[in-house]
Amino acid sequence: YATADIEIEEESRSSANFTSVTNSTVNAEFAIALPYSITSDGQANTVEIQKYELPVSYEYFAIPKLDKDAFLLARISGWGEYNLLPGDVNVYFEGTSVGTSYLNTETTNDTLDISMGRDNSIIITRKKIKDFNKTTTLGANKKSQRGYEISIRNNKANLITLTLLDQLPLSKTKDIEISLYEDGGANHNKITGELKWNLDIKPAETSKISYKYSVKYPKDKTIRNL
Repeated sequence: YATADIEIEEESRSSANFTSVTNSTVNAEFAIALPYSITSDGQANTVEIQKYELPVSYEYFAIPKLDKDAFLLARISGWGEYNLLPGDVNVYFEGTSVGTSYLNTETTNDTLDISMGRDNSIIITRKKIKDFNKTTTLGANKKSQRGYEISIRNNKANLITLTLLDQLPLSKTKDIEISLYEDGGANHNKITGELKWNLDIKPAETSKISYKYSVKYPKDKTIRNL
């Protein structure tokens, strides 16, 4: 378990320049060839063990059904060749602290994601399509139709890449049927109900997508949160 700082900074010499790493079968040993005097005053002391310059790309992520804000992710590729430890990290971006995150290296993914926090320059709304939201009775069943429109406004000065997620209701019984009428260009996972869009949005541009579905169920049942 480790606590670390992630920061973009100019090259400077520190204890990291005097650290050698020895890898064994099950662990890594960091040997610092620089003497330190640490006072026994009960205060925390920081010693820089390693410094890496990693390839990173930035991508926004949003689930407006749960939270209307967009979150910036730093996606690090090729991280497996470094001796990174899991733990809390202090995150700095463009010289400014953006808070804390968690470095999860206990994963098999090729890309390591670090949350850089919310970005208020991305405005997202999710509204019902009024003309499509209705419930009708068909014999012994009811049919509820729902539609949503999601708008994403990019108020930044540069193009952004955004991964947008939403989800259809899921049925565990045969007498409740879910039908997707319009997916809005999403990738639809039929097992989880997930709808996923990968969007590129230009500066000062508003992107709109919509999707529609229906739920058919026995009229003696009550279905909520559609």
